Amino acid sequence: MAEIFEIHLPSGETLKGYHWPAKEPKANLTMITGMQEYAFRYDLMAQYFTSQGINVWILDAFGQGLNAPTEADLQKWPKDAFAKTVDAIHLMNQMAKKNGLPTTQAGHSMGSFMTQSRLERYPHSADKTILIGSNGGQRALMVTAKALSRILVNKRNWNKPNPTMTNLGVGAYGKGIKDRKTDLDWLSYDEENVRKYIEDPYLGHMPTGGFWHEFLKGMAEIWSKKALKGIAKDEVVYITAGEEDPVGQNGKGPRWLEKTYKKLGLTDVTLKLYPHMRHEIHNEKEKEMVYNDLCAFILK
Repeated sequence: MAEIFEIHLPSGETLKGYHWPAKEPKANLTMITGMQEYAFRYDLMAQYFTSQGINVWILDAFGQGLNAPTEADLQKWPKDAFAKTVDAIHLMNQMAKKNGLPTTQAGHSMGSFMTQSRLERYPHSADKTILIGSNGGQRALMVTAKALSRILVNKRNWNKPNPTMTNLGVGAYGKGIKDRKTDLDWLSYDEENVRKYIEDPYLGHMPTGGFWHEFLKGMAEIWSKKALKGIAKDEVVYITAGEEDPVGQNGKGPRWLEKTYKKLGLTDVTLKLYPHMRHEIHNEKEKEMVYNDLCAFILK
């Protein structure tokens, strides 16, 4: 059974998530989710991991899951939310490590970008790191998008859904799928997965102006030379994605990350791309294969 846990930030704010304890734990996994979703959505995956002896903690970001008490609170971000969530990930890692077990920290999609920032700001926060459905090498684009968000977002529309920024931010992903039936087909090739996503009112809620302002502020920094130099050379990193995931430019972004990390001097970087799969590899029909690969890395 999942239990609620809390992370108390230095700012006085609190972020919540779910913890799935294993009966005979051998390792820990901490995780931060993607944009427009929530931690308990990973219940099936978490139960699989606990059956393999892995304790699981999954944190909800600001404005998602347990941190959005009502539907009206969805996707609302405070100032510095990206950086604060990175702080929370580090604190979650520290909490998990108190049991003395080896700890792996994972991030999916938006969470993978926050995890990249965690690698830069908090070296050795976890023993291993997993980046799922990630991207890299688009700093110029992110800097431009950040500048645009400063123009389009203000105090009046900070907490209001922002269709302009959302279309610019994620609108192109659906267009990259040929013969698509919905604009969310980029999430999965499995039509049933897409249907479930569309029908869930807590998934896919349009991000606010404040979300885009703070998210892009974080994204504009993670691939700067200064930030990348903060990554410790002995970090152990596993990068995985679908080969047909538009978020990662169909494999280009994950390959850039692998190449860049190795250039920085990291000697233990692994890349695993799955043919035919799209953005949510952990929800595709072959998800147990993905689970097995993740477990093998965590328990190695």
